[in-house]
Amino acid sequence: MAISRTKRVTDPLDDEAKARIFSSHGCILDQDSPRLYELVHGYFEDGHEETLYDSDSDLSENSVVERPCEDSEEVLKMAVSFSDSDHYRNLLLAHVLRAVEVYSGFRSRNKSVFRDKVASFLRELGHNAAVCVSKWTSSAKLIAGSYHFIDVVYKPSDNDQTTVRYFVDLDFASEFEIARPTREYTRVLQLLPNVFVGKEENLRTIVRESCDAAKRSMKSRGLSLPPWRRSSYLQHKWFGSYKRKVGSSLGAKPLNSDAVSCRSLGFDDGAANTRLLIKT
Repeated sequence: MAISRTKRVTDPLDDEAKARIFSSHGCILDQDSPRLYELVHGYFEDGHEETLYDSDSDLSENSVVERPCEDSEEVLKMAVSFSDSDHYRNLLLAHVLRAVEVYSGFRSRNKSVFRDKVASFLRELGHNAAVCVSKWTSSAKLIAGSYHFIDVVYKPSDNDQTTVRYFVDLDFASEFEIARPTREYTRVLQLLPNVFVGKEENLRTIVRESCDAAKRSMKSRGLSLPPWRRSSYLQHKWFGSYKRKVGSSLGAKPLNSDAVSCRSLGFDDGAANTRLLIKT
């Protein structure tokens, strides 16, 4: 079927027509360059779904077949093994896990309420937390979508104007699940935390390596990676344009029995001195 379709497309084009097409685009073809009929034939053989949703900036998607799965596993282990020297991240993680435990009843009933409750809880503890909503439109290589997650902006000191942004995703590992995963990809999934708390560089590494491993897994099963599991799509979730929602109406009540007064965490909001931090 693919051969007959290719033949119908290329039949009207003789060698002179092909030369005009390539010369009009300023292309110089050598002996090893693919001819038009080869490009068209490859298009139908590979399926245009692959072409539509691949990201031109995703070098990892072009080299995914050559990289062994063990490499992805080792890089992922480093990305999810956060340094103990990042004391603020460790404190934030402890508070996020506590909030998840407190509001676990909302998790299965209403994810939006659950997310708002966790963000409000973190704000009550003095963190500059907000729910972020990312949204993007469709294009030739990307389907439209939107996503919600929490971010926390940390200012190390009052004298330092730089800030550090931490990503908080409450259902992280599920974003990388695929159909019929291989044993190798199952190991990759097991490395991913259910609740992610970390900096952008760690998250970018995890997205890149996990998507590479997912594509290898699907390819070995004779399947195409769905558009919502491609690196370009997942990158838009966390790194695309977003709006930050602060001050949700769903406020979290401080747990006075388990809390103590604490100094400011370094935010420029003077009210931070009056907030609470959970004992860890």
